[in-house]
Amino acid sequence: MTTHCRHGHPYDQANTYWWRGRRYCRACTRAASRAYRARHGRTRWARRSGPDWAAIERAVMGDPPARLTPREREAAVLRLRRRGLTAEAIAERVLCTPRTVWRIAARTREAS
Repeated sequence: MTTHCRHGHPYDQANTYWWRGRRYCRACTRAASRAYRARHGRTRWARRSGPDWAAIERAVMGDPPARLTPREREAAVLRLRRRGLTAEAIAERVLCTPRTVWRIAARTREAS
């Protein structure tokens, strides 16, 4: 049995574990999780917060932020659909395509 992991860290009974038949050292997993957080800005299992209602209001008024999350986009589209705007007008306000508006509307029709 090897005494070092593939990254050169020494195996220690207290600092190793098995997953899917492979042996990992705690130092490698800590480094991997730090790299993931650095890339994505959050932990892998962090629960995302709800939609930004101020961003939704800005999109409904016609001045959307540079990027809306899918949940925020859907909420803005549904509010504008209730006002009776066309798909093209909604797409222009929310900065998406008319097809996205149609897809969101179809998904909500199916749900109800």
